[in-house]
Amino acid sequence: MPLHSIPINVLQSKNSLATTERFVWLYEITVPSDPPTIYRITSNPGAVTFGQTEDGDALTYSPFPVTHGSIDLDSSGDLPQTTITASNVSRELIATLENYNGLLGQPVRIILAHSLSLGTAGVAVAEEDFRVIGAQATDASVALTLGSVDLFAAPVPKTRMTRFHCRFVYRSGECGYALPTENANCLLTCDKTLDGPNGCNAHGASYTSAGFTPIHPDRFGGFPGIPVNPTGRPI
Repeated sequence: MPLHSIPINVLQSKNSLATTERFVWLYEITVPSDPPTIYRITSNPGAVTFGQTEDGDALTYSPFPVTHGSIDLDSSGDLPQTTITASNVSRELIATLENYNGLLGQPVRIILAHSLSLGTAGVAVAEEDFRVIGAQATDASVALTLGSVDLFAAPVPKTRMTRFHCRFVYRSGECGYALPTENANCLLTCDKTLDGPNGCNAHGASYTSAGFTPIHPDRFGGFPGIPVNPTGRPI
């Protein structure tokens, strides 16, 4: 788990020969209800406060029989995985799993805090974000298998290079179209094409009609120079 800057008082307590202070594990499990619900639980015997909402309300983690396995990072580049195991004796969790498809794909955060770093201004010693990739339940326990964010779901590369489609957000700094909306020649939308009826050339013409020097289609975010693919169809 990535380690943050450990507060000096936590470090001193950790290195002491004897101390009554302790590390505390905190868990945040998101349930896709409407609106989403976040279960905040801790393996600590009593409830603890750690952090606060945007409105300044303290975040409370309730005690619950929960634990997790080791989180290993190896030299082969495998993504970290672990398993959270919680008690199912009271059947509090099984209904949630049944109603929300085993919580598959839902975010889970594991936080390592310290009794000296709790409170609304709490500082995490370490934390890691996961997604639920598997779930199992028995009469005694519920086990959630956690994995890191699915890299295969990330758009790589972030920007796609196409011939006739602009990749820029309309009226952004990259796009550069800034004709005032109150001007009668201003075009309020863009179809992201080069030669389309509401494309980059049309926006350049709107500048000319308004009496300004056009900067389009020079700002077009596509790549017309990309050769056609072997099928003969435009990319």
